[in-house]
Order: sequence, then structure tokens, then C-alpha cells
Amino acid sequence: MAESRLIVRRLIKGVTGTSMFLALISLFAMMLLITADVLLNKLIGRPIPGTLEITSYYFMVLVVFLVMPFIEKNQSHISADFIVVRFSARMQNYVAILGKVLTIVFYSLLLYAAWVQAIKSTRRLETVMSNFTFYIWPARWGVVLGIFSAIVVAGLVIVQRLRKP
Repeated sequence: MAESRLIVRRLIKGVTGTSMFLALISLFAMMLLITADVLLNKLIGRPIPGTLEITSYYFMVLVVFLVMPFIEKNQSHISADFIVVRFSARMQNYVAILGKVLTIVFYSLLLYAAWVQAIKSTRRLETVMSNFTFYIWPARWGVVLGIFSAIVVAGLVIVQRLRKP
């Protein structure tokens, strides 16, 4: 029993750690790109083409959606628990499990919509209007990855709560 708890904890840590690592790399790359763009624009009058597109369609999408598993793990969503805190510990655990189940249902609907959109976008090789051909279809898969990871973590948190003594 203790070994299975350890496995669940490691899985949660692995999924959240990987997604946070990718989100932080995206955040750092975004920071470097914007800084370089501003410096080049000020120093030699030539900004980096595509900075706005790369930042908004790639980096920001990854930062926003790859943080979702971490939010699930740490229960960092906005919550109003002024009623639930008056329940017994056991009842609070059941309410938390119900909340995670509803979260998974919501995320699953969101994942389905994101999946359909990503497939359509990939088939069309979707682009946005820019000074050059800028493909945005790969960013759609970042959304799918982030939501899927959040579902996995929410499910693992449910397993963890069910196995609580």
C-alpha cells in the first residue's frame, strides 16, 4: 500500500515537473527573445521579425497551458471553501474528490475541443497573417498537451485521496 502511494506521488511529480520545466523554458525563451528584440531595435534599429507572433502563438500558449498540471497538484485554483471547512476531515476529502471528478469532466470537454481544433489546424497547416508565412498549428498541440497533463494529474490526485488512511 505504501509502495503504491509512492508510485502515485512519483507519477504526479514526474508529470508536473516535466510540464513546469517546459513552461519555464518557454518563459525564459520568451524573455530572451523579447529582450533581444528590444535591444536590437534600440541599438541598430532592426527588430527581430516575428517576435510578436512567436511570443503570442507559441511561448505564451505553452506557459499558460503547461502550468495547469502544477495548479492541479497544488490545488491552486480559486476556491471558496467557507462551508466545506466546517465539515469533518473525511467529508472534506469526499468533497475534494467530487471537485476533482468535476474538474476532469470539464477538462475532458476542453481537451476534446482542443483536440478537434488541433487536428483541423494541422490538416490545414494553419497560418496567421504576418510579414512571412507563420504556422500556428504546432501551438494547438501545446494546448492539448497541457490539458491532457492536467487531467492525468487530477486523476492521480483522486487516486491519492482515495488511498488516504
